[in-house]
Amino acid sequence: MWLTFAKQATDEDLITGIQQGYPQRQVWENKLYLKFRYLIKEAVWKHKLQEDEAAMAYSDTILATIKHIYAGTFEQRSSLKTYVYNIYRNKCIDSLRAIQANKKRTGNQEELDHYLELLPDRQQDTIRQLCEKYEVAALKRRIQLMDDRCRQIISAWGDGYHDKEIAIELGYQSAAVAKTSRLRCLEKLKKSYQTVKDLTITTNGRAD
Repeated sequence: MWLTFAKQATDEDLITGIQQGYPQRQVWENKLYLKFRYLIKEAVWKHKLQEDEAAMAYSDTILATIKHIYAGTFEQRSSLKTYVYNIYRNKCIDSLRAIQANKKRTGNQEELDHYLELLPDRQQDTIRQLCEKYEVAALKRRIQLMDDRCRQIISAWGDGYHDKEIAIELGYQSAAVAKTSRLRCLEKLKKSYQTVKDLTITTNGRAD
């Protein structure tokens, strides 16, 4: 089927393009990502999210939409715009809930800082250094447990490479596609911390 590479691709163009195999599919995935990217700014204003949080939620939304289109579960009962918007709204709500949960964890850190203030300065510095070393080591372990692609992306990003450079180095179609993959990998990394926390809570609950 002949597809029109117009500046504004239609829903039919995007659906047909994404249902193709690689590498053609990547072109249309990128077009889908760019078409509704304005939703990120709307989420920053409407949901009061930080731009990186809104971008990560949008990345998850596009990945979910691509998965549904490719699997044939998107039945076109609504436009792609409506479909993407509804998924994105739910993702933003999930992000807001995660932020609230993180604030509770931050409260625990403030409590630790309060107790540290009761110690002599030298002991405070020693304990803080140990905490920082533990966090760095834990982060490295979690990254090593990820798949090769995510390890490469996160390592490159951590070394200061931009999405455009990562796209060239790792063979992505564009910087936007590289960014989508990077945000997805970072989300996986965040979830690995949550998984450990949930296991700890479950274990403690059983121990009681």
